[in-house]
Amino acid sequence: MTLLDRLHHVQKDKDTILCVGLDPALPEQRQKQVISWTNVKIPGENEVRLKFCLEIIDETKEYCCSFKPNQQYVAGFTRKEHNELTDAIRKADALSILDYKLNDIGDTVESALFHLHRWGYDAVTFSPLLGNLRSTVEAAHGLTPDIGIIVLTLTSNPESVRYQKEAAINGKPLYQIIAEDVKKCGGDGCVVGATGHVKEDEIRLIRQIVGDDKILLVPGVGAQKGDPEKIIRTAGKNILINVGRDIIYSDQPSKRAEQYQTLFSEIREKFSKDLSSTPL
Repeated sequence: MTLLDRLHHVQKDKDTILCVGLDPALPEQRQKQVISWTNVKIPGENEVRLKFCLEIIDETKEYCCSFKPNQQYVAGFTRKEHNELTDAIRKADALSILDYKLNDIGDTVESALFHLHRWGYDAVTFSPLLGNLRSTVEAAHGLTPDIGIIVLTLTSNPESVRYQKEAAINGKPLYQIIAEDVKKCGGDGCVVGATGHVKEDEIRLIRQIVGDDKILLVPGVGAQKGDPEKIIRTAGKNILINVGRDIIYSDQPSKRAEQYQTLFSEIREKFSKDLSSTPL
C-alpha cells in the first residue's frame, strides 16, 4: 500500500487535510511557545516531550489526518519513545511523518531507514541536495511496511528563494529539477511552502510535473502566516497542510485544530469545481 493509499484510507472517516506539527520545545530552549511548566514536573526531558505530544494527539485527532513530529524537537527519543508516539498516531487513525530531512551517502541513509522503520513512521521528509533520491526511494519502498519519501522541493523559509528558485540547472530553477526527480524516481510527494515567496504558478508547475498521485506536504500556515487558500486553489486535492505552533501552543489545541479544519473545508468547498478532476 502506497503512502497515498494510506492517506486516502485515513481520510475515509476524516474529511480533512490538516496535518498537526509536533514541535515540543522545552522551557529552557526559548522564552515563548514552549511546553507548560505543569508538564515539566515529570522527571526526564524525553518523558516531558513525549507526554506533551501524546496530549496534543489526543486533543486534535478528530480534526486531522496526519501528525508531523520534527526530529529537531524530539532528538534524543529512544526507540521505545518513538514507538509510543507512532502507536498513538496510528490509534488516532492518522499518518505519522517524521520531519527528518534525511540524506547522506547510501549506506548511511539505509541505516537511518532501518531505525525509522523500527520506530514505526509512515513517511519521512528527504533533502535532495546530496542526491541519492532513487536509491533512497528504492530502499524505503522495499521495507515492509514501506516508508514514504516526501522531498523538500520549494520550502517555506525565505532562504529557499536563493537555493531553490534562483539556483538553476540547464536554465531550470532547482525546485523544478527536484520535482522532475520526484516523478522520475518514484518519490511519494513534495514539501511545498505556503508562504509569500512561493508563487501560485510555481505550485501549479510542481503539481503538473509530479502528477496527481503525489502528496504535497505544505508547511508555513499558522505562525509563518502562509496562505492556505493559495495552496488549496492551486495544488489539487492530494495535499496535507501542516500547522504546528499555532495549534500546539494555543490555549485550546482542540478548538484551534477544529478552526483550521473548518477553514480548510470551507476553502475546499469554495474551489470544489476546480478540484473535481483530482482524487482526494
